Amino acid sequence: MTFKAIATKTNTYSLAAAALLLACGWGVYAVRSHLTRPASAPVATTPASIPTVAALGRIEPTSSVIKLSVANAQDSRVNQLLVQEGDRVEVNQVIATLQGIEKLQAEVAEAEQNVALQQAKVAQAQTAAATPSGRTAQQATIRQLEAELRATEQQNQAAIDGAAATLREAQASYDRYRQLYSRGAISATELDSRQKTLDTARASLRDAEAQLAGDRQTLNAQIQSATASLNQLTEVRPVDVTVAQAEVIYAQSQADRARADLEDFYVRVPVAGQILRVNTRVGERVNPDQGIVDLGQTEQMVVIAEVYETDVPKLAIGQRAEITSENGGFTNTLRGEVESIGLQIRKTDVLDSDPAADSNARVVEVKIKLNSTASQQVAGLTYMQVRVKIQVD
Repeated sequence: MTFKAIATKTNTYSLAAAALLLACGWGVYAVRSHLTRPASAPVATTPASIPTVAALGRIEPTSSVIKLSVANAQDSRVNQLLVQEGDRVEVNQVIATLQGIEKLQAEVAEAEQNVALQQAKVAQAQTAAATPSGRTAQQATIRQLEAELRATEQQNQAAIDGAAATLREAQASYDRYRQLYSRGAISATELDSRQKTLDTARASLRDAEAQLAGDRQTLNAQIQSATASLNQLTEVRPVDVTVAQAEVIYAQSQADRARADLEDFYVRVPVAGQILRVNTRVGERVNPDQGIVDLGQTEQMVVIAEVYETDVPKLAIGQRAEITSENGGFTNTLRGEVESIGLQIRKTDVLDSDPAADSNARVVEVKIKLNSTASQQVAGLTYMQVRVKIQVD
């Protein structure tokens, strides 16, 4: 009995000690595991990207490029070119004149002289009677017209002589270059240039001869009219005054018409801007499609983006846009905002460098106004191809 109790008690102590050791070991393990466990890494958050609409586009002046031409372009040649590429021009500035302008200038001068003559006849008709002083004044008018005729003939003859000398030089130069061309010493382009110079010289001589003939005919007619008035100088009737006044009105209308015809030979710009390109040189015929010059308002530049028709509903006026160069024309990113959205769907005009791109894609033109800094940077890059991203959030 005593042995059993002792054995039982001893076993109880052993189990308790084992349990205590086990508990202590587990506690130490738990503490060590907690101390050595790595801290949880914070979860990185990616900011939400801003939705955009991408498109190809081109840079243009705010009012597009104006191809400045003239009426009856196919029958007109440039007589004088007064600007060059890069020049700034103001509204209504004359940038060129057309061949034949000298003849029209002479016609205007002639018409204005006729107005003065008819006004003088009115004053004469209002005189109560023919007096010695009246006849003397009329005779003085005739002498003045005769002197003007002689001076005009001398002036026009000098112009004819100069034009004839220029023609002789142009003809000799053309003949020399034609011989060189036949030997293969020069190109056809050089020979064509001499041919144009020769044609211009011939036209100038014809104009000078026509000028002389016209002035001579006009002044002779005025002298004959003044002589007839002198011969018929008598007491004036009211009807004579009325007729003379009607002649003044008609002469003024003829002068107005001559000035209007002359104005057609001055080429003026419709808006202020910059000459982007000269398409027609002096002596050349005006190309109806290209005009004389390309004009643009480069103070404010825009980007014309060709947006796919399926993306148009996402767009709105005022949305911000970023523009980058398609082929490295500039390295930074330009900024602007949507100014207008086109109302017509059309095929794309801008060629994508991606060979898989659809050249018949249906697009809408969207105008993006650049800020002032960007406009200054690309003022000389009209029609450059760019890539556009419009923020549509």
